[in-house]
Amino acid sequence: MDIHRLENFEQLAASRGRARSVSPPLGRRIDRMAALSLGLGPLVAAVALGCSGPPPEPDGRPEPPPPFAEQVRAVRAGRVTRIEAAAPLGPDDWESLRGLAGLRVLVLERGVAGDAEAEILATLPDIERLVLRRSPVSDAGFSALAGCRSLEDLNVPQAACTAVGIEALAAVPSLQNLRLGGPNLAGPDVARAITKLPGLRSLHLIDVAIGDEGLDALATLATLGNLYLDGAGVSDAAWERYFKIRPAVHAHIDQAHHDRDPRRGHD
Repeated sequence: MDIHRLENFEQLAASRGRARSVSPPLGRRIDRMAALSLGLGPLVAAVALGCSGPPPEPDGRPEPPPPFAEQVRAVRAGRVTRIEAAAPLGPDDWESLRGLAGLRVLVLERGVAGDAEAEILATLPDIERLVLRRSPVSDAGFSALAGCRSLEDLNVPQAACTAVGIEALAAVPSLQNLRLGGPNLAGPDVARAITKLPGLRSLHLIDVAIGDEGLDALATLATLGNLYLDGAGVSDAAWERYFKIRPAVHAHIDQAHHDRDPRRGHD
């Protein structure tokens, strides 16, 4: 899968008032919901983001982030709260993260975080958002990430976990946004594990075939406001059942609004 495909969850998370970080959001578009949460109002929010297509690409490539060690020093000095790594981290880089106070956002474009690295991430006392691309974190690693008690947004698009690892995240009541994909994620058990996450508001599953039974399980999750399913293998009948129970949920299927989405045609 192309890891640079549209990432609805990430755009929402990145633009949710991260004024504490001096680095720009990684996403290229401001999610309409984030715009609304910033008090821009529905009209301005609709202009800020339309599902009809993204804004024109900026000229040239974005500037690469500063060297990793420099970013770590800036966090320690209290100048920034975000670190973005465009290249895989080495052992010394990972050790420099251990227990790093003040770090709220960590974005790894090329990983590679595994279970051992997840244990290091669990020592970050202030972490709120983790983007771990190309990172095959397994169930053991997810159990370690459950130690990140301030975590709000988690994005692991190439995970190696199963439903067991997802269920471990129930120990993180602050978790609001989850974006997951991986070869070991399939079936209704994945959805059932997700329903145990008490504060979840936004969910994006990437090529996770939860099927009709899985969507029926997600209908029990009353906190969910945004649902993005790619390759879920869900029938129209199951969607009809879902929207009868959760008519206000903003739902995308394979990167497009569902016909029953209450926001279809309004953004």
